[in-house]
Amino acid sequence: MRGTAFRAFALPWMYAALLAGMTATVMAADPAAPNPNTAGNTLGTLLEAMQQGDEPTAERIYRSATDPAIHVLSAMVIERIHFHLDAATADARLCEKDLFDSRPGIALLCGQFRSGDLRLAGQRAEADDVERELIRRFQNHRVDKALARMQAYLASSQAGSPALSYERPTSDVTVPLKDGVWSPTFEASANGHALDLMLDTGANDLVLGAEQARVCGVRLLDRNARVAGWISKGIEGQRGLLDELKIGSITLHHVPVMVVPRSIALIGANLVAPLGTLRIGHKPPVMTVYGSAASVPACHSPMRTGSNLWGTHLRLLPRLLVNDKPQALELDTGSSSYLLGGRKALDEVTVLHRGKLPIGDIGGSHPFASARRAKVKLTISGQPIEVYFAVLTDSTALRDTASGIVLGAGALRDMDFLLDFRHQRMCFLLHPDLH
Repeated sequence: MRGTAFRAFALPWMYAALLAGMTATVMAADPAAPNPNTAGNTLGTLLEAMQQGDEPTAERIYRSATDPAIHVLSAMVIERIHFHLDAATADARLCEKDLFDSRPGIALLCGQFRSGDLRLAGQRAEADDVERELIRRFQNHRVDKALARMQAYLASSQAGSPALSYERPTSDVTVPLKDGVWSPTFEASANGHALDLMLDTGANDLVLGAEQARVCGVRLLDRNARVAGWISKGIEGQRGLLDELKIGSITLHHVPVMVVPRSIALIGANLVAPLGTLRIGHKPPVMTVYGSAASVPACHSPMRTGSNLWGTHLRLLPRLLVNDKPQALELDTGSSSYLLGGRKALDEVTVLHRGKLPIGDIGGSHPFASARRAKVKLTISGQPIEVYFAVLTDSTALRDTASGIVLGAGALRDMDFLLDFRHQRMCFLLHPDLH
């Protein structure tokens, strides 16, 4: 066992300018999704567990369920948490078929689950087709209100727009990262226009500022939404579509975009997950997207994710030791910090000092955000690391994690991030010079 490594702010506490994640969280929920507060206590608990990546709760319900429907739904949630999309879809098909006549509400939910799996796999047009099929098949099955919400969602969304697709070589793709930028940032091309694009695993799709979207030729759609950051709430956004995005020799066609007022350019987890396996490193600064037949670094830690029913809101939630207790963190490469906490983190850390912190998020600059300096022992791959970091006491952004703590891109100084969606693994590969 190595000694404990120490990490702290590079600047004095009261004057440290911290650029937090530019995470764009879509606040407008899918109107067709069931409301956990009205869908029954156990079902609501399962949907919440899926969003929080809370495998222990889902497993407890799976073991204790006497209702076969709850039993299969909890199995689907467990598979989804580990990103086993094929297995989750197989369970959903069985549930939908067997309960179609006897319990159409649950059967429809399983069908919606199936469409969510397709979205997480990058097959969005296929997901929309599944929903149209569900609307047709479940007519006159006592679920008219749910079907009406689904129909309204399809009518108002970008369903019917050209389908998102990926074009990539079979070999590995190496994408250089910008020097001197802690959050992984690389040069991309949007409709032929060069732009620096940040990989932000705390976001969903492609997020562009209004001016960048105009220059790059984003086609705006008649669908608005609200986004939020660490502090900012209720930021007006508008959906759009970008014809072509190039990342090295990888091309994405018909890319969904969220357009926001602030100048920004980032790509989120929902768009990079279908690429398969990525390694993000700082020494040297490079992102590797492995080919489908490539040999990837050894990794035995299961992937843990959080997602909503519809698969439009993917989060990476590794389970690490926080003060020697297993806790879910959120991996957010949009944050340049090593660690960053929201209000929930106060229950898990040792609080040291109060202060104010200048912070920027998707809504703009917040020069006097209330914060506390805290410390915590974080254990990664058997290595204890004592980290001093900021907890934003005004932020409730981390509602979906047990710890309320983000592991940000600042940790790349000590480790590479291996995100293996293809084999459902996620590892932190410690650098040999970590002391």
